[in-house]
Order: sequence, then structure tokens, then C-alpha cells
Amino acid sequence: MNLKNTCLLTAVGMLMASGCAFADGNAFTPLNFDDTAYSVPKNTNVKAVNNVADTANQTQAIGNQDLQTAISKIDTALDDIKNEQNTCKAKFAEIDNQYKFVKNERRNMKKTIRANERRIRALTKAKTNLGKNVL
Repeated sequence: MNLKNTCLLTAVGMLMASGCAFADGNAFTPLNFDDTAYSVPKNTNVKAVNNVADTANQTQAIGNQDLQTAISKIDTALDDIKNEQNTCKAKFAEIDNQYKFVKNERRNMKKTIRANERRIRALTKAKTNLGKNVL
């Protein structure tokens, strides 16, 4: 059980870390990948720049959605683990009460056995003394 929870939390953590590592929308990424001469392009299209900005916003929204999904999955996993922890605590308390009951019962039976053994020894001693006195 514990290994399963550990693996689940590790997987969710790796998902979150990979989401941060591969997040799009980096401010230092050049917008024109085809420009290798580092010169200003002769044809500039304002509409194209707007499209690139729109796609960057859409990508950022998708990235935010992925992070929100990962956070909600972590919250769900935490709730599941907390519920399982409460169940385990309840079972432990029940078993602990049973253990204490059995322990007390065992102690009482041990006292009874000792008392019976003392009575048996006393009676056998009395019997041997009577046998000696008769002869």
C-alpha cells in the first residue's frame, strides 16, 4: 500500500516538474525562426505578429490548464491518501483495543492458572503430610 502511494506521488511530482520544464511561452524565444541573417525582414505583416501572439496566448492557456489539472490530481491523491490514513487509523484503534482486551484476558487467565497450581501444590502437600501421619 505504501509503495503504491509513493509511486503515485512520485509520478504526479514528475508530471508537475515536466510541465514546468517544458512550458511554452518563454519570453526569450525568438518569434521568427527563419531569420538566420539577423537582419530586419523586408516584409512585415502585422497580422502575422498578432497571430503569433494569439497562438502564444493559447499555448500559455493550455500550459496553465495542464498545471491546473496536475494540481487537481495532486489534491485528489491527497484526499485519497488522507481517507486511507483515516481508515488505517480506525483499523489500528480496533486492533489495538482487541490486543489490549486479549492481553488483559491472558493476564487474568495466567493469574487463575497460578492460583490453581498453588492450590494443587497445597493439596498434594497436605495429602503427603496426612499419609506420613497415618503411618
